[in-house]
Amino acid sequence: MSSFQRGVGGLGRVLLGAVRFSFYVVLLIVGRVLVPIVSLVVVCGLILFLFSLAFLRDCLGLMIAGGCLTVGGVLLQVFYQAALRLVAPEGVVIVSEL
Repeated sequence: MSSFQRGVGGLGRVLLGAVRFSFYVVLLIVGRVLVPIVSLVVVCGLILFLFSLAFLRDCLGLMIAGGCLTVGGVLLQVFYQAALRLVAPEGVVIVSEL
């Protein structure tokens, strides 16, 4: 392997690291807005589901909408956390807030 090939390979790793770090920063910034909004949607969907389950059993569409909001919001948060961990730089420990 020539020194030119090693240099090109090193440059590729540096560029890939820069792109991953850029995605990481963008996800951190977007997450500051996305996570509270999605958490609010999850809570509203859960309240809607439980209310329709307890008092409006004949409104099946309302119950399904609440369940879909809840499950969809939780899945969105799980995929966001997975994407954040995927592009995080090496040595970074992501601590999820409760």
